[in-house]
Amino acid sequence: MRRLAPLLMFVALAARAEPVRVAVLMHAAAGGAEESSLRIALDEAQAIDPSFIVVNGLKDAREPCTDRLYRQRKAMLESASAPVFLSMAGSDWMGCRDRQGRPASAYWLNLLREQLYGDLRWNGSKRLPLKRQSALPAYRSYAENTRWALGGVLFATLHLPAPNNHYVASAGQNSEFEDRQTANRDWLRRLALAARVERRKAIVIFCDGNPLPSPLPGGGQRDGFDEIRKALKAMAAKAQVPVLVAQGPLPQGDSAIVARGRLSVVNLKAGMSEIVIDPQADVPFTLPDAAQGAGQQ
Repeated sequence: MRRLAPLLMFVALAARAEPVRVAVLMHAAAGGAEESSLRIALDEAQAIDPSFIVVNGLKDAREPCTDRLYRQRKAMLESASAPVFLSMAGSDWMGCRDRQGRPASAYWLNLLREQLYGDLRWNGSKRLPLKRQSALPAYRSYAENTRWALGGVLFATLHLPAPNNHYVASAGQNSEFEDRQTANRDWLRRLALAARVERRKAIVIFCDGNPLPSPLPGGGQRDGFDEIRKALKAMAAKAQVPVLVAQGPLPQGDSAIVARGRLSVVNLKAGMSEIVIDPQADVPFTLPDAAQGAGQQ
């Protein structure tokens, strides 16, 4: 029996999955040199040899919305050596206008969904099986909500644009917001179910806006993330595994992971950030070379 002990220990160590290293490009195409900024961030991401790259935001909000621009950005990302997954940002579509200068955000959102997010040849899906919410008949439009798995971890994107989840104060102007709310709540329920059925050890969700934590009172505007915040907390409770929400940057402060029970959150800086996920560690989510949060709050 003693002779079997070293062998059993070796088998146990071999079965232990390696940590997953993720490079996240958060609003990397911002700051006045959009194309070159994104290229520099992509090169930085590839240099750390990540398991895959997540890109949140293809363009700066000040850049025009054109077919050529989106094609060029897509070609750049597809040339990456690592798998690339897209996370929809508000800057990609919310400020888009037509040739006459009129608001045309709905047109460009639909075009992005069809031509980029619905493209089955996309880099990430070539190497890691990718599932889209648009495969469900009831949510055929929502190709940007995706999920994939690696190393026992379930990864997902959730379309929550900044600022304020695209809630519009004007009456009768929130059909996009309300429909997407319904789709996002359904997607979160399915993520919890998938994590349990597939026996995943952790969940990481990438989004653009800042649903967590709750905003300070007295803002004077309806909180566009209120319902999704509740849905995220319910999803973490049902999944019964550690959950990290990796969301967009705040105007001030350094990136730090803050845990609240099973649900953790991190506001990633603009540019390239690295997240390491090791669901078998005491602290499953870490940011190399960055200050960590104060643990449980």
